[in-house]
Amino acid sequence: MRLLILGENSLIRLNYFSRIISHSFSIISSIYARQLAAVTPDKHTVKVPISNDDIDFDFKWDAVDIHFRTGTAARAYRVADEFKKRGTTVILSGSHPSALPDEAKTHADSVLIGNAEELWLQILDDLESDNLKPFYKSKGKVEQISFGKSNIDILSKAPIVGVLEATRGCPYKCDFCQDSNVLHGSIFRIRPLEDVIDEIKSFPQKFLFFCDVSLTIDPSYTKALFKAMKGLKKRFVCEGNADVLARDEELVRLSAEAGCTEWTVGFESFAQQAIDDIHKKTNTIEDYFKVVEKVHKYKMAILGNFMFGFDNDTPEVFDITKKHIVKLGLDSARFAILTPYPGTPFFNKLDKEGRILTKDWKYYNRKTVVYEPKNISSKQLQEGFLKITSEFNSLPNMIYRDFRALSLGFFPLINCISRNLESYLTKPKKYAYQIPNS
Repeated sequence: MRLLILGENSLIRLNYFSRIISHSFSIISSIYARQLAAVTPDKHTVKVPISNDDIDFDFKWDAVDIHFRTGTAARAYRVADEFKKRGTTVILSGSHPSALPDEAKTHADSVLIGNAEELWLQILDDLESDNLKPFYKSKGKVEQISFGKSNIDILSKAPIVGVLEATRGCPYKCDFCQDSNVLHGSIFRIRPLEDVIDEIKSFPQKFLFFCDVSLTIDPSYTKALFKAMKGLKKRFVCEGNADVLARDEELVRLSAEAGCTEWTVGFESFAQQAIDDIHKKTNTIEDYFKVVEKVHKYKMAILGNFMFGFDNDTPEVFDITKKHIVKLGLDSARFAILTPYPGTPFFNKLDKEGRILTKDWKYYNRKTVVYEPKNISSKQLQEGFLKITSEFNSLPNMIYRDFRALSLGFFPLINCISRNLESYLTKPKKYAYQIPNS
């Protein structure tokens, strides 16, 4: 069969700079599509586009699988509808179809709910026998779930950064996180260490990006991974939780020795009540300074993620956040509006309270207010988000952070420059993200 597998990177339209960073560097990961391609039997022909422009609607595909989150659901449905018009069998998968399978089915012949690799071979057999079922649901038994090496050959057009995962799933299930709250997303799984090292060695790229939700969920496994990576001469970026990074200096040190140049940490908020309300058990505000201190001690950069729109946020939250970020000494930061994704406790709570302003998924981009906040108006939240994003990513502030990062060394400095430059060139413009008539 002739199969087309589309990941998130194939659904997003980007400007020139973001295309270089996200597509050529494969930071917007094609890893799901590449993993399915890797487990597909050789008798089938598989194509994995690396950008939106590579989707070929005119080719006679036997089936197309489209994998997506809520933020790209609108685009995914348009692509699915176009393929269905042309008579192509459409399969939808990912966190959004897993959360809303009945909705997804209106745009597809079949919906894959849960873990993809567990079901993919069965789906291919059913396609060949013309017995495709409307829904496929993973069983969630750890011993039955495998995920492994991606199809490296597909990365020939991404010469700078390779993407892989060593672990999958997150047991913490923060109220806002769609990936961990959909079917079996909270089951934490690890790959055999030797498989991960073999994949790292097979990458032609010298720079890697671990797309794991967090490499601090199982510190003993991660320490073994970092020890095994020493001497491979790779540089990499990964994500971790504040509690472990603040307390486990050995893990931080080993990451630097393995080639880590940057840690990404979801700090989310400087209000402990907000953190507690969303049940993010890994965050204690007093740990934040310890995290930055330890990461900088071993000459790595740190990117902090922050969100606005918690129920106890007031109009003052933006000034408070800006002041604390400056004190922390972060090398770069990303800001987002807290977004109620389907399938999460946060969405269910707001929906029950009648606070959802729209269910048009194209606005669920983490930059648009799609619900009514409690202690701040939706207009104040939107304008405050745009203001802090613009001010933090102003040219003078960006240059200052880059200059400060000189002390970390060449590769962390490159991380800092690229993160800040991307944020500067892609920062949202005033009212660019707003629901009409909201």
